[in-house]
Amino acid sequence: MPRSLVARPKTVLASVIVALSVLGAVAWGAVTALDYDDTIERAEGDSRQAVALLDGHAQAILENAAVRLTQVAGRFESGGLTGWAENGLDESLATTGPNSLSILDAKGAMRFGPPVAFDGDGFGGLSVGTETGRRNAVLVASGTSGGERAILLVRRLYRGGMAFDKAVFDGAVLMAVPVTALTPVLNAFGDGLQRSAGLFRPDGTRLAGFGTSALGNLPALTPGAQTVESEWRTGGSESAPEMSILGLKRMVGLPVLSAVAVPRDVVLAPWHVRLERGLTVAGVGFLALLGLSWIGMTSLRREAAARRDLTDAKARLEQRVEERTADLRAVNQKLVRALDEKERANQAKGRFLSAANHDLRQPFQALRLFHYLLMERLKEPRDRSIAEKMGEALDAGEKLLHALLEVATLDAGVVRPEVADVPVAAVLDDVVEEFRAAALEKGLQLRAMPCGLTVRTDRAMLTRMLRDLVRNAVAFTPAGRVTVGCRRRGQWLRIEVWDTGAGIPKEHLENIFEDFVQLGNPERDRRQGLGLGLAKVRRKAALLGHAIEVRSRFGAGSVFALSVPVAAFGRGAAGPVAQDAAGEAPSDAERLVLVVEDDPVQRSGMLLLLESWGHRVMEAADGEAAVALVESAAEKPDLIVTDFRLPGRLTGVQVVTRVGEILDHPIPGVILTGDTAPERIREAVATGCRLLHKPFTPDRLRDALTAVITDRNGRTLHRQTAA
Repeated sequence: MPRSLVARPKTVLASVIVALSVLGAVAWGAVTALDYDDTIERAEGDSRQAVALLDGHAQAILENAAVRLTQVAGRFESGGLTGWAENGLDESLATTGPNSLSILDAKGAMRFGPPVAFDGDGFGGLSVGTETGRRNAVLVASGTSGGERAILLVRRLYRGGMAFDKAVFDGAVLMAVPVTALTPVLNAFGDGLQRSAGLFRPDGTRLAGFGTSALGNLPALTPGAQTVESEWRTGGSESAPEMSILGLKRMVGLPVLSAVAVPRDVVLAPWHVRLERGLTVAGVGFLALLGLSWIGMTSLRREAAARRDLTDAKARLEQRVEERTADLRAVNQKLVRALDEKERANQAKGRFLSAANHDLRQPFQALRLFHYLLMERLKEPRDRSIAEKMGEALDAGEKLLHALLEVATLDAGVVRPEVADVPVAAVLDDVVEEFRAAALEKGLQLRAMPCGLTVRTDRAMLTRMLRDLVRNAVAFTPAGRVTVGCRRRGQWLRIEVWDTGAGIPKEHLENIFEDFVQLGNPERDRRQGLGLGLAKVRRKAALLGHAIEVRSRFGAGSVFALSVPVAAFGRGAAGPVAQDAAGEAPSDAERLVLVVEDDPVQRSGMLLLLESWGHRVMEAADGEAAVALVESAAEKPDLIVTDFRLPGRLTGVQVVTRVGEILDHPIPGVILTGDTAPERIREAVATGCRLLHKPFTPDRLRDALTAVITDRNGRTLHRQTAA
């Protein structure tokens, strides 16, 4: 706040009071004006509706009388009253309905019907003998018929020519409508609002109704037209006239106006009450504002003292914040350096694992090929036993490499889940049945609780995740039981694996999902696993959008929970996962195979293996040599077996592509690789060739060759059929 305002608190308070008072007065005045206009508009709308209602009922009554009057007067159209006896009209005039019919001659003498008396002179002031206009017009007057107040509908009678200026006035036919016929309609407007309602002639003379007896010269309205006058004088004196809101509507076919008037004082009476109450509230509010200003002056003195204390405290706090900020900045810098070092260490570890994985696969692959050939040639049991031990050592090494490959494949993003509706019971039964023998061997009770739900997931990946969780539970539970059960939480199903093992310390609950983390195995005994099971579970759960959780009590056991979405209602359970059925190679599957391998040891082993299966082999040490060999050879290869990494400019993928261009048709190929880098895996998968990771068994190579040969035969047959 500026110092000038702090130094002059009275000025500030006075300004606030004046501003609030002005704003309040302006707002109250605007609301009052709007309320005034709204009150008048509502009254005008009520008058418009009321006069429309009155006109509708009155016109229905008067229109019937006018129609009857026109019918009777039409009988006199040609000869006037002289044709009465001649046309035998006495009998037809005897029945006139609810309204009384009278006939007068030119002098006003009654010729037929009850006696009629007009209000005013002559024919009700109509000057029937001298008025010009339409000869068949229906005129309206007020008077009595048979001593009862009535509205008189008059139709003049003429004799002579049809032209109005040549016709001779011969009398009139009158239809008297009792005022009592309109009483029910008029009584509806006697609602205590001091309204006037009735039927009037255009000159303002009232024909029927109550309230004011004359409205003066009314506005000229066309038949059926309607209007509302907001300020119409209906009474009072010259100096203080009584103003009313007047609703008017002109009848169709008759010179009659329906009118409903309500005094403006009556309409505005509620508004005046609200005005008085508003003034009272405004006065009270102003007094309250003055009281608050006095309280404010008192609090200002206290606030000044508090402000001084607050300023001192703020200075002390800012100093402490600066000190703490400096400390936090130093800690943050240390954390950033630590995170950078950790990231560099992770990247170095990844590069090391990728390179080591690739370099280790090369000798393992050669060993696997030569071990296969050696097993086929050894006959002595003692020699075969030694070779079998060597095979077990190879299996242990390959198990580690395959685990690393699976982790690298998940990190590469080339795994595409096949999500479908999967029955949980079938998956749990398969997993429990797989480990039942291992559990019985340790004396553990292994069971799965029944579950009839269906979930949306990849069945194979869900099975592998549960298999890793159950394997860990059986392995680390010395006694007791392992239970697999399900709990539904809304749209999610928690598949839980309970064990009664030693449990996990609280500080290690997050670390167990890291790569190569094994609790209780500092010696890295390979019989207890590699420490990658939970790491793979976490990666697969993230890929599927599932959640993996763990809770444990040290010394009492652990619970691993996997949250999977429940399938929508009505969707059928997924059937068994279809297994790939690779067709068997034909018996005469001798093929010319191009082998491209830069490692002479592996190339030699591959040649011996393929020739032992009956194939013929072409060999090359790099991509350029393989392309040149195909271009110069008289017989072209049927398929290619090539390493992914080759010396020179061409990779194995590019070799397959170039040879296909030379042969003018795609050639099937098997890509061999020991590289687990994510980008290398994605590039190899994109070729469409079969991909084998080193080290692989001869059986897997045989299956890959059989698959590509079968695929090629199928495509050839398809092309022949289409042709």
